[in-house]
Amino acid sequence: MTDKEMNKLADIIVDKLLTTYIREQAKWYTTDTFEAFMSQSRKPKTNNTEEELLGELASLMTQLNIHQEKEEYEKCAELKKKIDELRKKLDE
Repeated sequence: MTDKEMNKLADIIVDKLLTTYIREQAKWYTTDTFEAFMSQSRKPKTNNTEEELLGELASLMTQLNIHQEKEEYEKCAELKKKIDELRKKLDE
C-alpha cells in the first residue's frame, strides 16, 4: 500500500468516525432524556413571568427548527402544541 493510498484510507476512516460522532451528539441533544433533564432542572413555578415564558418559547422554537431540519414531524407537532400553549399564556 502506498502512502497516497494510506492517506486516502485514513481520510475515509476519519470522515466516518466524525460523521458518526456528530450524529450521536445530535441525538443526545435532541432526545427525550435531554428534555427530561432540562425539565427536572427547572423549578416548578405556578406564576411564570413574561420573561420566563419568552425564554421557554425561544427554546421550543429552536427545538422546532432542529426537528424540522431533520424532518421529524411528529416531534414538531408536539412542540407546536407547546408553543401554541405558551403563546396563549403570553396573550393573557
